Amino acid sequence: MTRIVWSNIEKGAVSARLVEVFRQNPNTPRKEALRQAQSVLKSHRWIVVTDQRVFNYKDRIEAAREKALQESKKTFREALGVPAPILAPTPAPEPKETPKGRLVDILELLLDVVAESVAARVQLKMVDTPPPEAQPRHDPQPIPHPTGYAKPGVLVIGLIPAQAHYVSNLLADKLDLYFFTAEDAVNRPKILRAHTVLMTKFISHAVQDKYRKAPKLHYCNGSVAVLVSMLEKIYLAARGT
Repeated sequence: MTRIVWSNIEKGAVSARLVEVFRQNPNTPRKEALRQAQSVLKSHRWIVVTDQRVFNYKDRIEAAREKALQESKKTFREALGVPAPILAPTPAPEPKETPKGRLVDILELLLDVVAESVAARVQLKMVDTPPPEAQPRHDPQPIPHPTGYAKPGVLVIGLIPAQAHYVSNLLADKLDLYFFTAEDAVNRPKILRAHTVLMTKFISHAVQDKYRKAPKLHYCNGSVAVLVSMLEKIYLAARGT
């Protein structure tokens, strides 16, 4: 069986999803949180969530839990109009010690270090920290393009913030992109753009029913790479090329 080692961008996507998991339930156990978070990846990239895997990723898991807690506190303070407290500098985490006498654990950690080093050389433009959450916009007016024609407005439903940020960085100069998570699409008012793309693997039937009459509706049954290719075609069609 081939060993699965996540790349930096996959780890970033999982970390961002971990924050969402803990925001919904701060008391989710580590193993269950990691199991839920990896659902943002393609199914063939899922790992078997063992106690050792949880140990290897415990720092990311706890960092995501802390971030979700701080965001929840911030939201609560803003609702009450209470200013945020001044926090003392966070001490640097102590280096992890590999459990002595456990050869399997040592090999597991070494394999992860080697895999991260190789992935870093291949993906020079990627960073190890999760990208900031992409905020959906609701302005229905198209944004003029420097070449003189209006960029087509496209609403994409079903990406998590990390994925939306990645797609926006690639195509923001060509398309007027808006993003809704699957939860946003259910709970927020329906908006209409020139094009609407549904990520069918990550949305519910309720979302599909809500947007099934949207003009120029597209269904994306694949990964983020398939979505990028679809958006490129929308851009080229709008230019008449």
